[in-house]
Amino acid sequence: MDIDEITDDLYGLDPGDFIGRRKDLVAEAKANGDPELAREIAVLRRPTQVAWAINQWARQDPDGVAAVLDLADQMLAAQRRSSADRLRELSTLRQQIVTDSTTAVVDVARTRGTTLSANAIREVGQSLRAAVADAEVADALRRGRLVTSAEYSGFGPAGVFVVPDAAETGPDPTDVATGEGTAPTDDDRSRATRVAAAAAVLATVAAAEQEARSKLAERDRERAAAVQRVDELVEQADRLRAELATCDAELRFARRQVDVADDEQRTAAQGLDDALDRVRQARRAVAEAEGAPDGG
Repeated sequence: MDIDEITDDLYGLDPGDFIGRRKDLVAEAKANGDPELAREIAVLRRPTQVAWAINQWARQDPDGVAAVLDLADQMLAAQRRSSADRLRELSTLRQQIVTDSTTAVVDVARTRGTTLSANAIREVGQSLRAAVADAEVADALRRGRLVTSAEYSGFGPAGVFVVPDAAETGPDPTDVATGEGTAPTDDDRSRATRVAAAAAVLATVAAAEQEARSKLAERDRERAAAVQRVDELVEQADRLRAELATCDAELRFARRQVDVADDEQRTAAQGLDDALDRVRQARRAVAEAEGAPDGG
C-alpha cells in the first residue's frame, strides 16, 4: 500500500485500534525496505474523538459531505460577487446543513458504540462550519482525514467572507460598499481605518500561523526520527537478546559436553588401568611358565 491507502486505512479505524495498526504498518514498511514510507506512517496522528466521528460520517455519507462542500463553493462565489441577498440565503442554509450534518455525525458515532458528549457535539458543529469557510478543513473533511476538531475564528483565506447565522446578520454589505452614491463620510473613513488595522492584524496572525506550522512540521520530523530510532533500538535489543539466549544455550550444551567428556575420560582411564593389570598378570604367567621344570 502507498501512503494514501495507508492513511485511509488508519483513519477508518476506531481510535483504540489506531496506534497498534500504525505500529504494524511501520514495521511492515521497514521489513519491505522502505524507511521513507515508515517515517511517513509514523508521523500520522491519531484523531480525536470528534475528528474520528466526523471522519466516519464522511466515509458513510458522501452525499452529506458533498452538501457541505457545495455550500462552501456557493458562499465563496456569492462573496466574490458581493451578493448580500444571496449570502443571507446561504447563511440560513448553512445553519440547516450544519445542524442536519451534526445530527448525522452523532448517529454514526452511536452506531460505532460511541456516545458524544454535549461539548463534543458542539465541536462537531464548529468543525463543519470551519469546513464551509476553510479550504484545508474542507479537504480533510472530504477525505475523512480530520485529526482534531476545527474552529473558524474569522481569520480565513483571502477572499473568504464568513457570514454570521441568520439571527446574527448585520447591515447589508452592499450598502456600505456603495454608499448609495454619496461621498465618503467620517464613518466610512473610520470603517476603512478599522479594516486596514484588521488587515494588518490578519497579516501578523497569518505569519505567526505559518511559523507555527513550520515549527510543527519540524517537530513532526524530529518525532518521526525519534520514533524510528526507538524502533531500531528495540529491534536491536530484541536481536541481541535472541543472540544472548542462543549463546547461553550453546554454553550450557558445551558444558554438558565437557561433563560427558570428563566421565568418558575417567572411564577410559579406568579401562587403561584394568588393561595394564591384565598385561602384568599375563607377563607373570608367562614368566612362571618359562621357569617351571619339565614334568618328564
